[in-house]
Amino acid sequence: MSGESDDINAKIFKSVAEVFQAAQTSYAGHRKHIAVLRKIHSKAVIQGYEDAFNYWINKLITKVLPLPKNHPYARKIINLITGFVSSLERDLQEARKNSNLDEEALEQQEEVFTRFIEHFINHILRGAESKERTVRFRVVQLLALIITNIGEIDDTLYNTIMWSLKKRIFDKEAAVRTQAIFCLAQLYDVEMDTDTDDFDEPIKQLLFSIQNDSSPEVRRATLANLPNVSGTRGFLLERARDVNSINRRFVYSKILKKMGLKAFEVLNSDTLDQVLKWGLEDREESVRKACSRLISYDWLDLLNGDLIVLLENLNVTQSTIAEKAIYNIFKLRPDVLSVIKFPEDIWKELTAEITFLLKCFYKYCTESELTELIDSNFPEASVLSEYLNTYIQTRFKDATKAELSDIEKDHLNFIIEQLLVIANLYDFSDEIGRRSMLTVVRNMLSIIELPDSLIKIGFNVLKSLSINEKDFVTMGIELINDIRDDDVEKQEKIEMNNLKESSNKEDNLNNIREGGDNNDANEDNEEDEDEDDEDDDDEDDEDDEDEKDYEAIQDFHNAVENLVNGNIPSSRDMRLLNMVKETEASPETLLLCLRRSCNMLELVEKPLFQNIMLHSLIDTLIIPAVRKPEPEIRELGVKNLGLCCLLDVELATSNMQLLGQCVSKAHPALKDIALQCIIDIFSVHGTEVVDGEGKIDSIVLYKMFYKVLKATDLPNSQVIVAEGLCKLYLTNILSDDDLFETLILTYFSPANFKNEALIQAFAFCLPVYCFSHTTHQQRMARVAADVMLRLCILWEDLQSNMSETQLDPESMSKPSTIFQQLINWTDPRNIVKRSQYDIDKDTTQLDFLLNILNSFNSVEKAQIRKMLLTNINQFYINPEQDISKLKQILLIISDILETETHDAVSKNSIKKFQQSLEKVVEEASVKAANNTGDSNEQYSIILETTQSRVESDDIPSLGQNNNELDENQSMEKNYINPPSQQNNYSQENNNNSADMTVSSSTELKRNNETQSKSSTSITNMDPPLARNPRKRTRSQIFTEPDSLSNENITQDISQNNDTMKSVSFLLPQDDVVKNSIKPTLTLGETNLSDDEMSIDEDDSDFASSSFFTSVS
Repeated sequence: MSGESDDINAKIFKSVAEVFQAAQTSYAGHRKHIAVLRKIHSKAVIQGYEDAFNYWINKLITKVLPLPKNHPYARKIINLITGFVSSLERDLQEARKNSNLDEEALEQQEEVFTRFIEHFINHILRGAESKERTVRFRVVQLLALIITNIGEIDDTLYNTIMWSLKKRIFDKEAAVRTQAIFCLAQLYDVEMDTDTDDFDEPIKQLLFSIQNDSSPEVRRATLANLPNVSGTRGFLLERARDVNSINRRFVYSKILKKMGLKAFEVLNSDTLDQVLKWGLEDREESVRKACSRLISYDWLDLLNGDLIVLLENLNVTQSTIAEKAIYNIFKLRPDVLSVIKFPEDIWKELTAEITFLLKCFYKYCTESELTELIDSNFPEASVLSEYLNTYIQTRFKDATKAELSDIEKDHLNFIIEQLLVIANLYDFSDEIGRRSMLTVVRNMLSIIELPDSLIKIGFNVLKSLSINEKDFVTMGIELINDIRDDDVEKQEKIEMNNLKESSNKEDNLNNIREGGDNNDANEDNEEDEDEDDEDDDDEDDEDDEDEKDYEAIQDFHNAVENLVNGNIPSSRDMRLLNMVKETEASPETLLLCLRRSCNMLELVEKPLFQNIMLHSLIDTLIIPAVRKPEPEIRELGVKNLGLCCLLDVELATSNMQLLGQCVSKAHPALKDIALQCIIDIFSVHGTEVVDGEGKIDSIVLYKMFYKVLKATDLPNSQVIVAEGLCKLYLTNILSDDDLFETLILTYFSPANFKNEALIQAFAFCLPVYCFSHTTHQQRMARVAADVMLRLCILWEDLQSNMSETQLDPESMSKPSTIFQQLINWTDPRNIVKRSQYDIDKDTTQLDFLLNILNSFNSVEKAQIRKMLLTNINQFYINPEQDISKLKQILLIISDILETETHDAVSKNSIKKFQQSLEKVVEEASVKAANNTGDSNEQYSIILETTQSRVESDDIPSLGQNNNELDENQSMEKNYINPPSQQNNYSQENNNNSADMTVSSSTELKRNNETQSKSSTSITNMDPPLARNPRKRTRSQIFTEPDSLSNENITQDISQNNDTMKSVSFLLPQDDVVKNSIKPTLTLGETNLSDDEMSIDEDDSDFASSSFFTSVS
């Protein structure tokens, strides 16, 4: 019996093996092979050899697991097994549907299928922990395919699979993790609650992978297999900001496209607007095209081409990307333009969506020069002004604005804004239309309730309608003065009426108190007065407010006349006369005026001396606003003052101290405005506003920037200073190395790792700066070594918890990452628009390497030393570089290799670099020798030619005097003089000029002489860090540069105390201006609050002067 069993077992093996062998050749016979396997399996089950069949299937499938990923035989065998399992599952489903099959037979068939699946899955899961990556890949691949083709599994097998897949999610091979994602995608509950965030285990694993997996392929697999429900939709749309462009494109081409019009229902307007903004403004063209096609074809086709419905879904009143979306539709589908028509009736019943489409249509046609479409769809300028005036009256007319809801007001504001944008681009060649629109815009700007958005676009239209800039400024100031004068006049009327009422009451009381013989007369007078009062009451019901004002003015004039005639004025007259003092506008009115002046000044381009009327605006509006204690008024006043400083260098110079005080002592909002003003002033006027007689010292401003960059509690101010300084350095306005080093330290500082805006600004600006010009890269190379050593010490302190501030050690980049970044920034091959010859000759990166090697002995931590040595091969060296520096580096490298003990990795790295360097030095020496030989040969040829010429002409011809002969000989001597001397001389001059270029014009220059010596020890280096690197703590990493010490600041301020005492608004020196304008008002003492503007001796950069000091 045992022999018969063995014989059957062998037959089963032989039959299954033959099927596997035949299935390797092609896919064509797989259906037949699957049928054969099913027949073998059914016979084995019937005859009681089910275990044998399962055993040999598992045994043969094990042979496939080690095969490579793309092996054709492995793919065919896996396809065979998958088809076999799928056929068994299909038979089981048909048996369940067959009502003629008894329950016992069905149950037996289910048990057979379950035993096979459990036996197979438990067997292949043994390979999930294999050391071979191919085996792990095949196991998870088979598992994913098997689970896809079966209906359900029991809990025990499910838990076993999940236990294994949780480990494979973290496999080091991306291909294994991808297959694990496919497997998990088949295990989550399809009928889960879509409104809850409490997901089962497979969904949680998928959410973790889509956010944290380092492989873009794994994230893409998760993106394709994660269910799109309310709880997971945010994770799916988040991939629109993925670092991989294919994943970002996948969101628009697959996820949102599959959602269809449901996207407008399930996504709120803010989320949809943000996702579209990411897509249409993506840096990759493929992503932008995918998003554009989604809007222009998929969504628009589903809406039957109705642009108005599309705009309604995009919520144009709040959207920031709707205009770009419509532009993309016009570009991708030009056929839409020809279909759009705007009849005359539609202009009288505009909606927010129609007006928005009007604006986009007009702007696109104007840019594309489609004049025929404009002429056929838009009215004349005068008619457009009438339409605009109609909507303005509807929105702001007293009779109708009280009946409007907030939503209706917002929609009307939006409609007016869109019409103003059209008007700003409109053709006003017709003078009647221009004057009509000018009247409408001026009347609109005089409306007190006008929102800021309409004020801004209103002034833009006003400028486009003006004859010139002087006319624009005149109209703008007139509007501001009218608003302010109306408010002052209104207040004076109210005060005069109140004063008249109080004086009448006081006179009546005095008359009542009078005694004596006049009682009867007083009673008669009172009766008469009562009768008069009754008559007056009847008349007052009919009188209007103008008659009361007229009576009050008449009383005032009578009081003045009595005083002139020498009559003794009554107490009432004196009160009327005391009312003459100047009335100021209310704070609300000042805000209205300042907002309008700010929008106007942003559009002014000509210098201050060409806009004389701006002086009166400065004296009467801006200066008083700066003095006001109200924060909002003061902020707008400083902003207006900064805009005026951009128009005149003298005005900017005289107010730099004021702006500096605002940065030093003001609240955060005013601090940010002052910083923006200072940076803008530098951008326009350069360093002309500092370092001179009567000017603030640049060192004070540098220290101010330094302190702001250190202020982690002011993240917005940090961003403003970082972006501004990067722009100033990029345009070569600033050239101080110490301040630039502070910028680099701020970028890598762990204290700023949460300030994403700051990190983003640096991540863009610093590479642009380094790769734009050679001098920029040289500045980076000068400070890079010191930056590297300081950050290494800071990193050591963080890892050992020695830092004074409680920072997360993971918040700082590793030194290797920082070092590689600095190497990349100093690589001459990255500079744009540079020839290969200039790249090969560049020694900027060699200087950085020399500085690092010279300070290598000061590094004590073995991990840092290993990092420096393992990354040294990334430096760019070639035979065209300065051979003296190459030899110097080779000498130091050889010394480090011989005198230091290194681990195997560091030793191999430095040996590799040494060998490469030796080859480069040898090639450079050979080239130098060849160049010398060629030069000597050339000189010999010249000498021989000259000598033969002299021999042939040794007898001078008649008529040639001795002076001419001597002159020719001297010229020949100069000609045959070896040019090597001239080259050395020119090289000397070039080196001197380069040194002069590198040297800073300020007094903050670091001493570079010690860094240029090859044998300089670390204790002789100029940076403070190099003198005692191990004693420096984290708080000292960002220490002030030597030139920015408090002692120097105090000394500089004390020296300039006399010249910086005043802040004045200087008039231009033009004679016409001198004769036509009186001196401007000077700034007197202020009433700023002590909490905001008090100056401490220890904390103020401007402690030598008050916030405002009067001008003598």
